[in-house]
Amino acid sequence: MPSMVQRTNNKSSSCFTNMKEDVPLAHAGMAAQFDLQKQYYAEGKVFALQIESTLQCPQLCDYCYAGSTPESPQELSSATIRQLLDAAAALKVQMIDWLGGDPLMRRDWEALCTYATSLGLINNIWTSGIPLAKPGVAASAVKATKGGFISTHLDSLDRELYGILHGGEKRRGDLRHIGLILKGINNCLAAGKEPGGIVNCITYTTPLAAGDARATIAYFQEKFGIKTCVTLFNPVIQRNGNSSWEPTHAQIKDIFDFRDRVNYPNDPSCGPMDASKFYCGTLVCVTAGGWVVPCSVIRTEEFGNVNKEEFLTILERGRRRLLFLDFRDPAKLPGNCSSCCNNSFCFGCRSSAYYYAGDLMAADPKCFQYNQCSTKKKGSDSHGG
Repeated sequence: MPSMVQRTNNKSSSCFTNMKEDVPLAHAGMAAQFDLQKQYYAEGKVFALQIESTLQCPQLCDYCYAGSTPESPQELSSATIRQLLDAAAALKVQMIDWLGGDPLMRRDWEALCTYATSLGLINNIWTSGIPLAKPGVAASAVKATKGGFISTHLDSLDRELYGILHGGEKRRGDLRHIGLILKGINNCLAAGKEPGGIVNCITYTTPLAAGDARATIAYFQEKFGIKTCVTLFNPVIQRNGNSSWEPTHAQIKDIFDFRDRVNYPNDPSCGPMDASKFYCGTLVCVTAGGWVVPCSVIRTEEFGNVNKEEFLTILERGRRRLLFLDFRDPAKLPGNCSSCCNNSFCFGCRSSAYYYAGDLMAADPKCFQYNQCSTKKKGSDSHGG
């Protein structure tokens, strides 16, 4: 199993003192072959293709950006997915990120993963974790993700908090899901998946900020040896959630600092995201509705739809913005990012820029390092990194 933690170039020694000189490519194991991914980034190529195969999901997260429910009818056809996999293989894409909803809710998920493997593609499965409670499903998922990872989603072990965050106004989240997800993780470990090949993802909201997020992160590390991927609640896109759930900059910094102390004591985060520019800049997603987007969280119809045009045609036409090619030159980064000491591996979260600033190419307003580390001295022509 390749290491799920990779490292970037050394950072500028002018960074503030709590930063380490080398950091993981992606906390929580977004990709394993760092050198190859970095090469893809330099060449403007797609390293990972996200396929949002279905919007069906049993977990009923109130903050779900895709609006997934157990009955969601929207999904890509099997034929379309196979065409996407063929195109990915032709492009020498390395990884397929299977997204939802919950991709394990599809009847043919295993057959699609097997087809991807036959093309030389590595499968990563992003699931609620609930279907993994069935030992057979867990064993199949472990087999399908050889060389890749499985991501589960359990943001709280507290039954009251779980109920607040799942189910919505008219439905109540099923509290039994907590136990099912934990059972699913145990099933995956029993089937031979190493803890480093599993990650638990939490969506960080203010209900979790009083300490429960810390407890969940610590539990997964101590109980399973599994690390946590932290994503942020965004009221602009996650409309079903309460807008007061949006964490402050101080809360964001606090949870990333804590997560790093527990999971990555020698490798602190550079900002409020768990992926470097080498991941985000080599990624393209196809949503369940067929729309080609830079990542699954950016719900835009700007680029085109695979139900109407060939994927390769859409990709070639929109490549510059889909892969953020202009950001290969730090001098072209937005705002003061061009002089930030983190810009050798970071260009901020593009989804935050899109939803808060209305521009894919804007600065990330949720970056808690932005004002601390990126002020360019007057008359200087250095660009960090």
